[in-house]
Amino acid sequence: IKKMNLMKQIILVLVVLFAGINLANGQIETEPEKYGFKVWTGNDVPDFEVTMTNGKAIKMKKLRGKVVLLDFVGTQCTPCIAGLKKFKKEIFERFKGKDLVVVPVIVKYKNEEDIKKFQERFGFDFPFGKDKDRKIANLFFEGGIPRYFVIDRKGKIVYHGPSYMPGTWEVMLDTITKALESKK
Repeated sequence: IKKMNLMKQIILVLVVLFAGINLANGQIETEPEKYGFKVWTGNDVPDFEVTMTNGKAIKMKKLRGKVVLLDFVGTQCTPCIAGLKKFKKEIFERFKGKDLVVVPVIVKYKNEEDIKKFQERFGFDFPFGKDKDRKIANLFFEGGIPRYFVIDRKGKIVYHGPSYMPGTWEVMLDTITKALESKK
């Protein structure tokens, strides 16, 4: 009987936990400003320019006609690192040859050496945008990271959200797929 009661308690806790996560995830869509978003699905993407770790500059307005994935991250952010580790297989390989531009932007780092060590430590061989003073991030959100934004070919945000809530990664991938399938 004790095992049965313990099992019921565990199941109840899990149900409440997942219900809370799903409620919060739904509220991110319906009340994004409560979660620090300044722009969200349906808004035009703010214009900005970011210098990448490979020295190239990316201008948002020059990316019209392509689908863009923005990922705001930090070098010490565990959920950020977990998401970035999925990029090679689930983003770069899956969407290879498509009109997808991936722009991971580091908003929390100490210096250039910190970024270099971060890339080497985790084997990230793709360039990162640098936003140490958060001028770019502040156009999109305030508060914690990671934050993802998918922008369609017309410059509209078609997805906004964090990556660490159950199901959000899959929704983001599906949104990218649909945006790529839409006409230019």
